[in-house]
Amino acid sequence: MTPFGERTLEHQLTSMLTSSDASSSASDVPPAAPPSPRAVAEPQGQGAFGPAGGSLADANPDDGTDQQLFFVMSYSDFDKLAHGPRGHEGKHTLRIYRFLPDGSLVLLHVSGEGGRVINPAFSRFHPTSISRAAPCVLNVFYTCTEDIEENGQILAYEIHSDGSLTEIGHVDAGGTSTCYLTIDRDQRNLIAVNYWDSSLVVVPLSRETGAFLGPIQSVYDPRRGRAVRAAAKKHGGVNHSMNDESTIAQRQVDPHSHALVLDPFEGCVAYVPDLGKDLIREFFYDERAGKIETELNVLPSGLSTGKPDGPRYIEFHPRFNVAYVVNELSSTVSFPFSRSGARFVCLHAAFVHRRSVAAPKVAVFSIDRELLAEISRAAKLGMPMDQFKGRSTMRLIQSIKTVPSAFPTTMNTCGRISVHQSGRFVIVSNRGHESIAVFRAKQGSGAKGRPTRGALTQVGFFHTRGETPRHFKFDHTGQFLIVAHQDSDTIAVFSFNLTSGEIKYTGNEYRVPSPNFICCCPMTDRGSDDDANEASEKVGYTRPRRRT
Repeated sequence: MTPFGERTLEHQLTSMLTSSDASSSASDVPPAAPPSPRAVAEPQGQGAFGPAGGSLADANPDDGTDQQLFFVMSYSDFDKLAHGPRGHEGKHTLRIYRFLPDGSLVLLHVSGEGGRVINPAFSRFHPTSISRAAPCVLNVFYTCTEDIEENGQILAYEIHSDGSLTEIGHVDAGGTSTCYLTIDRDQRNLIAVNYWDSSLVVVPLSRETGAFLGPIQSVYDPRRGRAVRAAAKKHGGVNHSMNDESTIAQRQVDPHSHALVLDPFEGCVAYVPDLGKDLIREFFYDERAGKIETELNVLPSGLSTGKPDGPRYIEFHPRFNVAYVVNELSSTVSFPFSRSGARFVCLHAAFVHRRSVAAPKVAVFSIDRELLAEISRAAKLGMPMDQFKGRSTMRLIQSIKTVPSAFPTTMNTCGRISVHQSGRFVIVSNRGHESIAVFRAKQGSGAKGRPTRGALTQVGFFHTRGETPRHFKFDHTGQFLIVAHQDSDTIAVFSFNLTSGEIKYTGNEYRVPSPNFICCCPMTDRGSDDDANEASEKVGYTRPRRRT
């Protein structure tokens, strides 16, 4: 697939495929589009497993290949969401596929009764225990549920080789519309983020089994007990999928934490994008106590132009001292440079306020590695963290746009951001433009003192062949990209060119009701240092490699 050119808006015609008949079918899986020659058909009815209803081994007789399973989550009750999907509600909310080497998928298992596992979304794969006493392959999968009126639930499952699941526990998320899960570097705690009430909670984990050791052990509430002022959409509130001025005003009445990522250098600072207040919050995370107890600093997530940014996610570069932040409301990417010589890149992907006329740019932050080390040393000595309040580890430097310059940014919000495992590319999904934006991350150094490693240049924009690409995921090799189209009830598979960064449609498309999240679960033993690091990246923490 070639990048968009002057005929960019052609995609709008094909992105309106199924929203008009979303209510016409009572089936769990909407009526399928004509199958492509390469597509592997999803089994219907009771034959919900692979070929002949067999196991993973039956589906793939080659024992030498890694077993890649993909979990696809579906929304089941739109009234309980802050936003308003236009696809079909799913009667079952978890689908497990086996990924084949040609980029096709085989449906192995359907689970999650929609009335019980309501609106599962963000999910996390926990592959390997790092416990020295009992290192083992865990293959544990966590997911959380989105509900703006009742507390979310966090569920843990053991994954079997045939794609079936055994629930090993569930806990209350302590807040509403749970939207993000992180596992700390010692694998002792799972940290959850609740979007609607903005709370951050810590749940203890077993290092040996990955199971929950109890309920929530600490809660951080940035609202300090104040009630959420905005109403749910069914009670007269706004639809958070919209991007008009009145919607944005209501979305930003309250704080809305959207993610939490621990710094990969010391593991002691938690970065939390607050979509409601256009801020990146920096917290001290006490790993030994399993507690987020001190807000060290807040800083704007963009250029402080008075227009909304809406920071959504943060991801770190696998080799450079760089991270990327996606701003949902202003469609931009950012790159920071540290005073200590370390570089830290943040990518905003956001949509611009209706009153905005200036094109959104990439915002750049620098990170102060020396300050991170100072915080870590003080924590180990038991010193109070108040001395670090008001001292930020980040500094804004630069910003870049995620949609073509002539495209109306009022028609777009950003979904996901991902750093390719090669470290050469950064990828963002555009909801409205219905595209994947690909950026190349600079690998070499520029002139002395200039922050060039990890800086981004545009590769192109690629239509995803569906409506509202809320989420996407690379396979274990980084050569295929699977995109979830929330509002056209499909997932589509693309090949990814490791040299050019271009993506091409494989012809493989599958009908899934309101898909909102895709989780790759490579079922394989990981014993080497590189594999251990790769495993830790899957649980939300990256061990620092040699960074330049």
